[in-house]
Amino acid sequence: MKGVICYRQRVISESDLATRRMRVYRLHQAPDLRDLVAPKILDGDVLIREVHVDTAPALLVSGISEPTPVDWAGAVRSLTGVDLGFTTTTASAALFVDVDGTSYALTFGHGWRYLRDSAIDREFGLDLAVRMLDPDEIRRITRWALSAKARVDHNLVPGGQGLWAFGLREHAELVRNLAGPVHRDVRAELTHVRRRGAYRNFRLSLDCGDGVQIPLGIEGGSLLSDLRELTRVTTEGSIHARLEPLRWVRRLGPGHELTEQLDATAADLLADPGTETGEIGISYPARYYDGPTVQRYRGSVGDTQIDTDELTVEDLRSGLADSDRRLATLRTSSIEGLDEEGHSGGGVSALHWLAAEVVEPDSRFVLIDGDWYQLGERYVAHVERVVSDAFANRPDWTLPPWEDAPRNEQGRVVEAAYNVYVAEQDDRFLCLDRSLLKTRVHPRGFEACDLLGPDNVLVHVKKVSGGTGSSVLSHLFAQGLVSAESLTDRETWDRFVRLVAERDPARAATLGHRPAGLVYAIHRMDKALHPGTLFTFARSALVSAAVALNTYGIPLRIAVIP
Repeated sequence: MKGVICYRQRVISESDLATRRMRVYRLHQAPDLRDLVAPKILDGDVLIREVHVDTAPALLVSGISEPTPVDWAGAVRSLTGVDLGFTTTTASAALFVDVDGTSYALTFGHGWRYLRDSAIDREFGLDLAVRMLDPDEIRRITRWALSAKARVDHNLVPGGQGLWAFGLREHAELVRNLAGPVHRDVRAELTHVRRRGAYRNFRLSLDCGDGVQIPLGIEGGSLLSDLRELTRVTTEGSIHARLEPLRWVRRLGPGHELTEQLDATAADLLADPGTETGEIGISYPARYYDGPTVQRYRGSVGDTQIDTDELTVEDLRSGLADSDRRLATLRTSSIEGLDEEGHSGGGVSALHWLAAEVVEPDSRFVLIDGDWYQLGERYVAHVERVVSDAFANRPDWTLPPWEDAPRNEQGRVVEAAYNVYVAEQDDRFLCLDRSLLKTRVHPRGFEACDLLGPDNVLVHVKKVSGGTGSSVLSHLFAQGLVSAESLTDRETWDRFVRLVAERDPARAATLGHRPAGLVYAIHRMDKALHPGTLFTFARSALVSAAVALNTYGIPLRIAVIP
């Protein structure tokens, strides 16, 4: 019979199966659907109608923007002297609908602007992705890079590839968007699947972010059925084991209801670091993770000038006279890091040099590079396990005591002198400290290692104490990871081999084709170094390094320098 499809003993007309790819958001519940509309929209020039979608109550918000000149008209006027006078408008709509107690919004045009930002359930896209997408065929991933300017890292692979090939860390807290086909084992009773499911090689594809782009029914009954299916999948569907870690850490977006409270707590910690509500310290901004080590810090906090070779919390606190605006002052202040030759890595908001952890009875939050993240229990347990494993995996050689190395004029043993001393005392070690490899990706250069150790492992050396806080170790772990990742590139590895050959041709001939392993060699001045005394924020950096190195097949070990 033309025009009908038989499905599960039921005759359904083709019009009932009509679909359109739309963006759908899940919203937090509110007493009234109007409470889900952005306040400025309610007061603006839009049309708001109370409607029904089949049997469900709904609210339709629609409007047209003011006419604006088309963006290319200015170029035409400049080239020809002719003002075309063309203008354009944008028609937008958002349909808010309550389906069995769960609120959804479908947006059209710029209709997403009609949604109250705090009402958007930002877990929805990820909740659906971890239950439906095929981790082996991810086609696009968007991540918020930890950088001073919150850059977005966007990767597109039209053919699809495994999720971990994108270089994701296991605790990929920065994932904002995943797109790809649904796993073949996932059953979703959606209108579009009913319509196309019998076609050869059919695969439903999803684009999951704060909202989800997905084909949905455009008949009232079929739409409600689809939305109920999305609710079922996100509440009852099984989470793919390889995607589950994506849910362990959540970024709290701008305007999140907890941000103001967390900012206030961090400000209190800045004023009184001795409280038990959390921890605060200095942390390298991510833009400084590669390149030479920072030797001096310059800038200002409020009206106070910063010019020091060791940035401390006290330096940040010194310019914060107004207790009610501590974090706001840090956000608008700037500090730059300079290397040994005085080259600057660029000015960064002073807030990005600050890390904070807020501990509550049932939650843990961290401030990194100006953004707040919520850590789940699984993430905390995962970090503890990975850190313990890294410390248990010691190399079969030892390094000489730090204090045995020659001292400088101030009577201190500095890292450069220690590295030279190790190489002089033990010919299994080759000192490569401050020998930078410059590449297209790292034009300022990066350190492959401080020492090339026994069996050709890369050894990165650092001295820490309670006074230096977590920033030094966080930088060490990130720097080692940058080095190992860079050296997996054949051209970069060849440059490294040539660098070693300049010092020891026989050693260079034994290097092979990639790093044999990576060792973090650490001396803690004030107490014994073990997992329990590793600074909180350094643990996350170590986990990132451990998981990524495991992906590359590069062994990681910790060596404690006495």
